[in-house]
Order: sequence, then C-alpha cells, then structure tokens
Amino acid sequence: MPALFDLKIMASDHVFFQGKAQVLTIHTPQGSKQFLAHHAKTIYAITPGELKIRKEDGSEIKVVSGFGTMIFSDNQAEVLVDTCETQSELDERRAKEALERAKEKMRQKQSQREYRMSQAAMARALARLQFKDKQIH
Repeated sequence: MPALFDLKIMASDHVFFQGKAQVLTIHTPQGSKQFLAHHAKTIYAITPGELKIRKEDGSEIKVVSGFGTMIFSDNQAEVLVDTCETQSELDERRAKEALERAKEKMRQKQSQREYRMSQAAMARALARLQFKDKQIH
C-alpha cells in the first residue's frame, strides 16, 4: 500500500475534497508540481490549470482550478483556490464568453491593475476550455 497524506482542497464556495491521498499534482507559475506523502514543508502559488488527486484507493480525480495557494507540512496538504470544477461541472459556453470578454478588455486602454485582472480572467477561461476539451478516462 502506497504512503498516504491528508489532503483538503477548498474552493471559495465549498470544500471540494477532504481525505487521504497518494499523490497531488498542482499547476504553478513554474509548471506542474507533484507531491507524495512526507514531502518537505513547502508553499506554492497555484495558477489556473489542471489539478489531479490520486485518492487512497488509487482512483484519480481531475479538476480545473483557479488561482490559489498550496501548503504542505507535517504530511498534510491544504489547497485554497478561488475555483475548482470537474469536467462535467464546466460550462463551455460560459468559459468561451468569459474568454471573449477578457480579450475585449485586453484590447481596451486600461490601468495596469485592470490589465492584470484581464490577464487573470483570460488565464482562467483558457484553462477551463483546455480542461473541458481533454479526454478523461
């Protein structure tokens, strides 16, 4: 039996997952990072993209998450993200509309803050669309 760690994933509006896990894979500004039981203490920023959990029984959960943070300490991982959606929960039409809105805002003259917010909205929309198009086995 593989070693396990405690995992809690919280989105802004609900607890998405709480239980034991074998592996956690997150998306960071530097690319994907994978965590196993007894990982060293660490904190990572999470960027929009795929988040994978290999549960205690070996089954996998794949979701798309938004921005957030992940803390691993004392064989426990806590993930806090603004959004966390399964492929079936994603609304492709809504994601495409959000992408178009973000692109339009990027074309408009705006402050640095507004520009960064538009970039973040575009990153979330693109991550959702890429995840929605993936074939889940």
